[in-house]
Amino acid sequence: MVSLKFALLLLCSFTFVLNLLPISVSALNIGVQATGASVALSKDCSRKCESDFCSVPPFLRYGKYCGLLYSGCPGERPCDGLDACCMKHDACVQAKNNDYISQECSQNFINCMNNFRNSKAPTFKGNKCQADEVIQVISAVMEAALLAGRVLHKP
Repeated sequence: MVSLKFALLLLCSFTFVLNLLPISVSALNIGVQATGASVALSKDCSRKCESDFCSVPPFLRYGKYCGLLYSGCPGERPCDGLDACCMKHDACVQAKNNDYISQECSQNFINCMNNFRNSKAPTFKGNKCQADEVIQVISAVMEAALLAGRVLHKP
């Protein structure tokens, strides 16, 4: 539990720093890709549905759009409803000039994930993650973003 709290703290700190830098979303889509048992950096956007590191916020990869510094390629369809929530969040952040702690984007994302959970809709074929676990991990990060947004008076 301590390592999860540390990971969340690290992730929130990283997100806060990213919010202060004038970096475009496309520049952030470097993704941390799983390659066998190791982790490697990749500059490619995602074209395949993935489900790796389901409970580790900094490395989580779900669908094509869910994960820090990870996004689908332009025009790629989301893998399922949860992945669609992540895609909408990415678009919202980009529309808000890459404001990663936008209250509106964070709250809409949390609401979307809760709606997906309540719908009991299936996840994508080949998924290795439990949707509830992914939602819980992402929600914890988004709650931290909401708190940071309130502190910094972000709309």
